[in-house]
Amino acid sequence: MSINEFIQLSIDNIFITIFVILITVFIIIRARKSFIIHLAAKKYVKKAKKLRKKKWNGILLVDKIHRKRKKGTNTFNKLKAGGKKSVKRYFIYKLEELPVVTKYSYGKLLKRSSDKLVIFARNEKKIVKRVKIKKGLSSLIDLIDRYNCLDEIIHYLHNLPEAILDQQDYDIYINEQNISIGYIIK
Repeated sequence: MSINEFIQLSIDNIFITIFVILITVFIIIRARKSFIIHLAAKKYVKKAKKLRKKKWNGILLVDKIHRKRKKGTNTFNKLKAGGKKSVKRYFIYKLEELPVVTKYSYGKLLKRSSDKLVIFARNEKKIVKRVKIKKGLSSLIDLIDRYNCLDEIIHYLHNLPEAILDQQDYDIYINEQNISIGYIIK
């Protein structure tokens, strides 16, 4: 089939030609958009790694808030005002960072991931509390206050992005409350 015959066939079947062109343009636009989103997520993850070491370091935050809490407590509600503000800002940042890291880690270059991150508390085999990251600040604070595990949650959230990027399981066990904290990707 020569080029002239192909052009003549396209002119004869104008609706089919327009339909094929529109589908091709749609596929190209969709692939470009997915590629741009993937590159933006990659850039965000790289920037977040640097910020995790300096500004949003959970290990340093735990040391900082030890002076800003009532003696012998490990809950959010027993923190003084300055400590509550610091911890709340840290949690808000983490709740913003974790979905991006999850979508980047579990997505592919031309296919976006729709997987969601859920943090849970498990008492041996039974899951006693789930925290969905999308609306998670109040439920995360409830989890901390119920099980007296502020320091452990801060350490957990500090190390969680690396575990998600490596696609490894990451759980911590809290002896005092006999629970373990983990995550699942749905």
